[in-house]
Formats: sequence, structure tokens, C-alpha cells
Amino acid sequence: MRVPRPSLGATADVVGLALAALAVISFVVGQLGWLLGLSCAAVAVGGLALVVSWQRRRPMLTAVAVLVVGLGAGGVGAVAASASAADTAAGAELRFNPQLDPVPYCQSYSGTGTVPDGYQLLIFDRASGSGDPYYFHKQAEKTDRGWVARTIGIGLEPAAAEPDRDRGARIDLFAQLVTEETARVLRDRANIAIFPESPAAQWLLRELPGRTTDTLQLVRAAGPGTCTPN
Repeated sequence: MRVPRPSLGATADVVGLALAALAVISFVVGQLGWLLGLSCAAVAVGGLALVVSWQRRRPMLTAVAVLVVGLGAGGVGAVAASASAADTAAGAELRFNPQLDPVPYCQSYSGTGTVPDGYQLLIFDRASGSGDPYYFHKQAEKTDRGWVARTIGIGLEPAAAEPDRDRGARIDLFAQLVTEETARVLRDRANIAIFPESPAAQWLLRELPGRTTDTLQLVRAAGPGTCTPN
């Protein structure tokens, strides 16, 4: 079976549309970003090609135009879904439950609000008013009433010889909303290597990741605490 060769007119149409697509893409990408720009350009050029091919009754060009429009529409949908998830995360209200000062070295900290799908809440601390790096504790667990970070040790742990160790220290606790990808990197301790190796600095970050949803200002009491879940 012989496959008909595309006519010179159809070839010229395809080349012309390709050049037009490059011009549209170069403009739209600069305004909207790569994925959305390419998707919008694909829909626009594909739609134009569909009209032209339909008027000239060129089935091959029509099929190509339909494919281009479909790909562009899929890209626009993906961008819209991503933007919707980001808007949900930006509007998430996550707050620590109030704590009665002073607090023991170790206890659990709970909070209100729903952690959005695709995101996690990470808990950090550092001395109040200091420029020290941030200490990463752990990822909070989602609960029916909000979330909870269990068995968090704040400051230096008291010892039998120093039962009042770190008593009166002021420490800020930070709740950071991050993407699941960021949380996966930080919570998996095998992903972090320190050069030179220093166990005391293993979980210190110079900058907080994600968005700070709440900060809890604490004052340390004497005693180790019980570390029983709230």
C-alpha cells in the first residue's frame, strides 16, 4: 500500500506553523515560565493549525494540530494543579498549642491545623535572639486533631551531677512547612554527611527550609521530663 507523500503546500504549512510556534514560545516562555509558556504556545499554535488545516481539508496537518493542542492542554492542567497545591500550602494555618512555662528538657509538642497533602511539618529550635544555626529535631506526625512532634529534647539534657543544667535558658521552637521531597532528604539521616565529621553539628542548618508557620518561645525548667506523648 502506497502512503501518499505530503504535498508541497502541506509541508509549507507545517514549516510556517513551526516558525510561528518558535516566535510565540520565545515570547510566552519569557513571561510565564517554561512549562506554562510552552503549554500555552502549543495550544495557541495547535489551535491555529487546526483551523487552517480544517479549512484546507488537510487531514495529516489536522491530526498533528489536534495532538499539539492535546499536549498543550495537558501541560496547562499540570501547571494549574501545581499552583493549586502551592496555594493550599501557602494558606495552611499551623500553630503550636500553648505551653505552660517553664518546660522540662523532654516532652511532646502538639499543634492545630491540617498539614496539606504533599507537605510535611518539620521542627527546629535555637537559642532565642541568637544567630546560631537551627537544630533539626524531627518530622511532626499528622493526627485527627492536627499534628504532634513527640519526645522533643530542648536545650542541654540534665544529668545526675547537674540537675539544673540549662535551667532558665530561652529557646525558640520553629514549625516549618516543607515539601515532601525536602522532608525526605532531611529526615533520612543517611543523606547528611558532615566534613569534618562532628556529631554535635550533625543536624544544624544555617537557614530554615520552607515556610515558618509558627514559633513557640520557651523557657527551660530543671528536670529531664517524662517524654510521654501529649
